[in-house]
Amino acid sequence: MNFNRIDQDLKLSIESFPFSLEIDQAVFLNHPEIVQEERKAFVKSHPFKGPDHILVKDIFIKSSLDDHQIRLHIYQPKKFDKNRTIIYFHGGGYVFGLPEQVDHQMFEMSDKLNVTILSVDYRLSPQYRFPVPVLDGFDALQWTVRYGEEELGIDPEAVSLFGASAGGHLAAAVTQMAADNGIKNIKHQFLLYPVIHNKLNTPSMNEFTNIPLWNKKYAETAWIHFLGNDNNKSIRYADLTNYDYFRKLPRTTIVACELDPLRDEGIEYAQLLYHAGVKTELWVIPGVLHVFDLFDFPLNNEYKEYLYSRMF
Repeated sequence: MNFNRIDQDLKLSIESFPFSLEIDQAVFLNHPEIVQEERKAFVKSHPFKGPDHILVKDIFIKSSLDDHQIRLHIYQPKKFDKNRTIIYFHGGGYVFGLPEQVDHQMFEMSDKLNVTILSVDYRLSPQYRFPVPVLDGFDALQWTVRYGEEELGIDPEAVSLFGASAGGHLAAAVTQMAADNGIKNIKHQFLLYPVIHNKLNTPSMNEFTNIPLWNKKYAETAWIHFLGNDNNKSIRYADLTNYDYFRKLPRTTIVACELDPLRDEGIEYAQLLYHAGVKTELWVIPGVLHVFDLFDFPLNNEYKEYLYSRMF
């Protein structure tokens, strides 16, 4: 890797990483099901064993759209704080991924914060296009509000939403939908290098067209799969800037990466929230790429301390 702006410790960590995280662009575009199966197989063949005092189970809830059973993958410490609950949305360009792909981070966060985490196994595109993944997330929120106390012993009045990349978009879209429906249980949304809109026209998007791990080509393909023939339209909950009640949204934290095509979308969203009077924190981490948090290097440790100190 010759990209001279990258943090050198991150560069070394990427170069020594035992597995490739790159995506074959042609396969991603034309045969996304292959990418889906490859990622599932990878996670299955590399299970992570968390500490015994973190209890893990699956709860299945019925979709409001159809008979589909949405899987909520639950992490809960034996000594959990009932006032600390996170609904989490994994990344994967709307097309691939599953909750277990970030087991390491979820176990660590659950342990450090004594928090119950409900990781949503939302349906993937292009088999299930917008708005299905968003509605799966909204169903998870509604289930948590209605049954979280009974089923998990948590306080459903104080929920945080957390998402990474496309999962950051879903977390923010569910937060907007909750505001539109008068649900006030979300106290904080933490958006890690989030996707914000499908315009693909920001300076960072046009600068990072071939950068590793995530770039404009991948982003274009993700939106084609997620929105289909509507991938050039501005649609509420798909384009998060196409919204008129920002002032109703909860406290927000946005983490963006200097060397990420999504950087300027995160900055733009933070500005919209600032202008609406929403308490918002924005950290643009210098010298890092998309999915930097998967790698072991000093700035990632600093990010995790920031995450743990800001979530509640």
